This record gives sequence, structure tokens and C-alpha cells, in this order.
Amino acid sequence: SSYSGCKIVSRGCLMTTINTAIVNYNAAKLCCLPASKSKKMPTVGSWKKYQKQLPSHIDIENWTKKENDGLCLICGATSGNLEIIDFDCSRELFRPWVKLVPPELFERLVIEKTPSGGFHVLYRCETAIEGNQKLASRKKGKSIETMIETRGEGGLCLVSPGDGYVLKQGDICNLPILTSDEREDLLS
Repeated sequence: SSYSGCKIVSRGCLMTTINTAIVNYNAAKLCCLPASKSKKMPTVGSWKKYQKQLPSHIDIENWTKKENDGLCLICGATSGNLEIIDFDCSRELFRPWVKLVPPELFERLVIEKTPSGGFHVLYRCETAIEGNQKLASRKKGKSIETMIETRGEGGLCLVSPGDGYVLKQGDICNLPILTSDEREDLLS
């Protein structure tokens, strides 16, 4: 069977799907680590070294012997210049953003819905990307609420097939590689 283009050995329970995705995403040269869904953090202890290197086959084998309830991707150079645009606040800004993106570019993007009703837009860039950026925020009471941000160099993001993450378009194992100009179109 398959999960949005990635070969899946077994689709039994969520844990099997997550563990299989960890194997498949790493095979696609994406730095994928098991994660705690509730803490939104990797469960591998210190994960900083993975900001610079992919996990070893032994790491992956050890991680997938356990039950995992989530997984995350480390963004930036370690994952082939992976960047994720994270739209929080449900669909409030996602739909207007979609209308501004050239349709032929939008159709190439990988998009997933998040448990909170927001969206992730995933792609790789042909050039290096900087760290996480806040793209849009608003004042909410006495605090500032981030509405759109990127996950860039050194950042991490929980992704599907974790509980509540639903892939809507594309294939995480086959991310588009954008030019600098295409990336700028998305961020501006």
C-alpha cells in the first residue's frame, strides 16, 4: 500500500504508519525524528546534532522498534533546504494567501492540515534558507499572536501522518525544489 506516494509496509495502527514514515522520510533525505505529539518535541534526547546530519540506519532502526505517537522534520540544510510555512489561526490567512500564489506554483506545493485547523506548506529550496521567521502576527489582548511563520534552518515541525495531521496535497517524500524567486513569491 502507499501513503501519498511513499511506500508503506503496513498500515495497521497509527504507530506502524508513523514508524514507516520515519523510515521513508529519512530515505528521501529528510531528517525525520520520532516526536512526542503532546510536547511537540523529538523523543531522541538531544536532537541538536541532527540539525547538521541525518540519522544513521542504526538510529532509525532503534527508534522504530518503539511505539511513537508523532514525528517531526528538522528543517534547513540537513533536509535538503527544507522550509515549512506554518499557518496558524485556522484558515484566516491561508485562503487569502492561496489567492496570491501563482496557480502553477501552488499546485507543486505539499500541503497538510494541522490538528489546530491550520496548514503547513512544505518545499525545498535550491539555495540555503535562514532560520525561523515570523511573517504575520497580531495583537491579541496584551500579547502578540503569531499567525504565519516559517520553520527554517535548525527549526523543527511535527508533520503527517501524526494524529490530526492530514496530507491534503502532494507527497512529503517528493517535495518540490523551488528557486529563490519562487520562494520569495511564497514569503512575500
